[in-house]
Amino acid sequence: MKTFFKFLFFVAVFFSITINAQNNQKYSGLWSEKQSVYSGKNLKDSVKTVYFKMCNLKQSLSDSDKDRVILDNDIRNFIYLNIDKYGRIKTELCNGGFVRDTFITNINYKRTDDYVYDDKDWAKKSKYKTVSKQYFPVQNYSLLVKLNRTLIEKKTRKIGGKIWQELTKYLYIYLYDELGRIKEEQEYKVFRFAEIIQDTIQKKEDLFCRKLFTYNNKGQVINQKIIEGLYAKEKERSYSDMGTECGFCDDLQLKYAYDQLGRITQVTMYGCGKVVASEEYSYHPTKDYVEKVKCYVTGPGEMSNPTKRFVKTYNEQGDIIEKEFIPNSPQQTLTEKIRYYSYEYDNHNNWIKCNMYLEGTKEGEPSLVAERKIEYYN
Repeated sequence: MKTFFKFLFFVAVFFSITINAQNNQKYSGLWSEKQSVYSGKNLKDSVKTVYFKMCNLKQSLSDSDKDRVILDNDIRNFIYLNIDKYGRIKTELCNGGFVRDTFITNINYKRTDDYVYDDKDWAKKSKYKTVSKQYFPVQNYSLLVKLNRTLIEKKTRKIGGKIWQELTKYLYIYLYDELGRIKEEQEYKVFRFAEIIQDTIQKKEDLFCRKLFTYNNKGQVINQKIIEGLYAKEKERSYSDMGTECGFCDDLQLKYAYDQLGRITQVTMYGCGKVVASEEYSYHPTKDYVEKVKCYVTGPGEMSNPTKRFVKTYNEQGDIIEKEFIPNSPQQTLTEKIRYYSYEYDNHNNWIKCNMYLEGTKEGEPSLVAERKIEYYN
């Protein structure tokens, strides 16, 4: 009889946990590239097209300083974006870091990256919910469901008098637990190069990596173990995340910490026996947005910054307004310790002009100006 009551108690507790977990899954778990820190776009509302330019380079700068401010700024964008009504990037043309006085008007589609999506895949994955609200610029890319997409290849190669074609598909397959939560993500890169491409189904040798999800008792992801796939192994590829990369060591993982309100307060990328990168998030005391981010980065990510540690400050729209560098040692001298940014916005709260002060002061003439022309569906 005691065994029977124990069984009933276990069933009641299990179903209570299941129901509560399902009820708490109220936020969209779908990754949106137009709103993701991973791509740095932070676009809001029903954006259709974006035109971008960097202009008004301060002429009093030396040639070396001109090169530095063009490359060393945090306003990275594409000179052209086309987004469908579901928020999916359909066409993008890379900026390349060029200063230009006018927006591009003639789109050379031979140079653009164009993507095709599977609408059935979108319909299924867009229903996925999580317990965690998304905040920009929190590094939550790895927590969210990604859409399958195919890159439209425009390049062909002539081999032996015959034309060969290329195909690249980015596929994400998810396995779920009994509570409907992701327990494993499988990322595939299906690359085919042949005279006639017939086989486009993913194979085991197309697997780039696997992520295994671990949850706490609140349904929050606290760890993701990252396992190398055959594609990454055979191509000798590294794992990229958080603005840097790391080899596929046995201990490669992402760790997450949360506050009492369920907001992410820290993301850490750990691998090969050390912290590869980390970010700590501080939220505004009365308004629900990320105000400061303490960053630490090693590896290739160091190339984009003069120091391993720096602090970013954001405004209520989620745009960076200040970046302060912390010297690696007392002996390190910095060309500038703080960068400043100010903005003009449209009525959708997307910035259309950004003044960049990249010489350590926010007074006087900006070092560089970025502008965006944005078109909307409504």
